[in-house]
Amino acid sequence: MSEAYEAYEAPPFAVDVRREGGVAAVSLVGELDMATAPELEEALTGLEAGYERLVVDLSRCSFFASSGISILLEHNARAARDGFELVIVKAPPIVQRIFDLTHLDGVLTFRDA
Repeated sequence: MSEAYEAYEAPPFAVDVRREGGVAAVSLVGELDMATAPELEEALTGLEAGYERLVVDLSRCSFFASSGISILLEHNARAARDGFELVIVKAPPIVQRIFDLTHLDGVLTFRDA
């Protein structure tokens, strides 16, 4: 007798983009992986210029893959080059751990939710 294998189905993923004055905010909900990373990249590159601060909110992110880390690092370099501040709202502890283990908490600017 064999047990049926149930494939893992990731929870819905969403990217919310808001703009208020000089602040642009991109919030992630769910799992950011290779399949959903292009949505984050599109949201960040699609922002109209002119903001002074870009906030990426990971507080409702349940998984964050290395592809997302690459995107954040690219946009951190763009922030330094283009003169805006990139701030990342911390993810839940189980997700935030990847940033701590890779010492990116010393490269990227994090704040509590």
